[in-house]
Amino acid sequence: MNPVNTKEYKLPSNATWLSEYIPITQFSNSILTPKVTGCSSGIGRALATLIASKPNQCLIATARTPSSLSYLPSTPNILKLALDVTSPSSVNAAFAAATEHFGKGFHLDVVVNNAGYSLSGDTEAATEEEMHLEMETLFFGTVRVTTRAVENMRQADDHRGGLIFNISSLAGFLGLPGHAFYHASKFAVEGFSESVAREMHPDWNINFCIVEPAGVKTEFEGHSKARIAPHPAYAAPDMPARILESYVNKGIKAGAASLMEPSAVAETIFTIANRGERIPLRLPLGAVSWKMAKASLEGRLGDLDKIKGVSAMGKEI
Repeated sequence: MNPVNTKEYKLPSNATWLSEYIPITQFSNSILTPKVTGCSSGIGRALATLIASKPNQCLIATARTPSSLSYLPSTPNILKLALDVTSPSSVNAAFAAATEHFGKGFHLDVVVNNAGYSLSGDTEAATEEEMHLEMETLFFGTVRVTTRAVENMRQADDHRGGLIFNISSLAGFLGLPGHAFYHASKFAVEGFSESVAREMHPDWNINFCIVEPAGVKTEFEGHSKARIAPHPAYAAPDMPARILESYVNKGIKAGAASLMEPSAVAETIFTIANRGERIPLRLPLGAVSWKMAKASLEGRLGDLDKIKGVSAMGKEI
């Protein structure tokens, strides 16, 4: 198996960052329309604010409506762009605008793909529009920006390379009831990211990091969450998805103490990029994510041992 991220990554002192987020999305059938406003809130705002505070770093901040980025200073090293990751032409236009702004030798150093919203509810009730839009935004949006970023990074004459953070989730590591299409999109992001990471030639020095946070404040408060219309067959309180919903709601009412601050997530992303060490392919983020990932792996290893004889089909392992 080809190794990934084989070299230590050193963030240039004048690095250029691209932070990418999703547009406001409309659903004809959902109970709750997601209201993600790109760099204007949550992790997006926290990361954009952090990078903007670094005097020598350049920032390309994106949102569906660039006017929502007015909190960022208007300086030559900050470019505010409109970007709709569901539109190939919008992605191409954003890269063209960045090249025009920063010059022909424009080089991306760090890309943060954070396109996403949670789609929850009973899988049987999901419409074609809901399931396709979830995959189009979370998965194909990430694919579009990642492939354009790789194209830019590998063409650097000095092998400057780069770093691509694809924001997955604990939901990209294990599946929970009532979020089938969100899990599917995040599992797809993880498989895509690992495969592309193994395609990179070591000399290109292009690194990938799949970030797997658990709950982040604002994430479960309607800002980035859409709901499928409920299905009557799954309405009973003892159904697995309803039990999980009750548990999550109790946590939110109790103050959501386990949810991470967006600023803490932003600081960790910057630390990984700036610490001068080998980039981890996967980064469970937060104590909850780390513990649940570990428990899931231990459970899978136990199950694997139990079916060893069947899996081997009579062969010695």
